[in-house]
Amino acid sequence: MFSKLNTKTLLVVLVVLLALFAVIEYTDTSDSSYSDEVIKVDTSAVNKIEFKSNKDTFNLIKENNRWFVNSGKNKSDADEAKIKALLSRMSPLKPLRLAANSKDQWKKFGLDDKAMQVNFYDGNKLLNTLYLGKVDYQAPQNTDRQNPYSRGNQGIMIGYARAGNSNTVYVVDGYLKLSYAGDKNSFRKKSLIDTKRNLINNVAINSGNASFSLTKKENRWLVKNQPADSANTAKYLNNIVRLRGYEFVDSDVIKGKSPIGSVTINKGEPGEIKIDAYPVDSVNFALVSSQNNGNIIKDKNHKLLDRLIKESDYFVKK
Repeated sequence: MFSKLNTKTLLVVLVVLLALFAVIEYTDTSDSSYSDEVIKVDTSAVNKIEFKSNKDTFNLIKENNRWFVNSGKNKSDADEAKIKALLSRMSPLKPLRLAANSKDQWKKFGLDDKAMQVNFYDGNKLLNTLYLGKVDYQAPQNTDRQNPYSRGNQGIMIGYARAGNSNTVYVVDGYLKLSYAGDKNSFRKKSLIDTKRNLINNVAINSGNASFSLTKKENRWLVKNQPADSANTAKYLNNIVRLRGYEFVDSDVIKGKSPIGSVTINKGEPGEIKIDAYPVDSVNFALVSSQNNGNIIKDKNHKLLDRLIKESDYFVKK
């Protein structure tokens, strides 16, 4: 009797163990799809980045170690610093935590067909794709109720992302999407002049009606071969060495027009920088810089032009 009971007990135990083994082996009850990287991309091999969103579709392309914005037939210099920062966030792109493992959850996190799609290429070879979804604010979990003025726990911005054909949705730094967001203009180079003041040795200013030069000789600035006012000269140079605009106009705006003024900066090697100013209307201008190919900067209310073009009297020593 005891022997029969013992045999039955062993059989029951064996069946239970086999059932548990099957559950563990064939059922994914853990976060096995969790990875310490949202996406894997060899950023050193990337020479093309394709952006697709409801807002815009355009490419960033790298040619001869220079980045360009390519949209349709238009190709212009890109903001190299912004692209470098963008790629640096990809290597590696660490998740904050896992959000979901199912494709059914994509819409909830803005990762369906409305997601921003960023494709990374090496030539024509697709390396990987990053999808960026919603951005949310995550309130602090432990609020300091004893001290309502405490700034130690302010909450964070979070976003949602997935990669390639993976169903996995990750929570990421919310500012990631902001660094990738925007239309093609946000990636275009915006500087008119980018140099160092100590490299400049001559500035030729042409206002249309008159022309003159500001020349540096033996560490002294001259205007019309007379000593220049040192304070005004220093102020002028400081105001133009990092001159930038933030809006653009199409080349059709200046087609057939002649510049109404120009500034040519000689900085020795590797040469000069020239900016030409074209009228758009009675108060706005378009500025074309030899340091920025394909990007024509819009100058609202001639604010940039006022910094660039001065009359010779401005520099005359008082």
